[in-house]
Amino acid sequence: MDSCGFSIRGTIQNVGHEYIDEIFGKNDYLNEIYADNVEAAKEDLRVLEITPLEAGYLDHRTHPIFMRKFKF
Repeated sequence: MDSCGFSIRGTIQNVGHEYIDEIFGKNDYLNEIYADNVEAAKEDLRVLEITPLEAGYLDHRTHPIFMRKFKF
């Protein structure tokens, strides 16, 4: 296998559109991805706030598979 994986366990909250203009302003590639209709994309997309509790990382490129767990 030649892939890695990362998982996060915690809580998630939809914060709506409060930061959407700031996010598009700081990430030029979003304006490229949604170039056909940036304003419609801003209405459709949601900003999520993730509060992590624990996470895990798996690397299938090594043998044996490398695994690491994290707590926040």
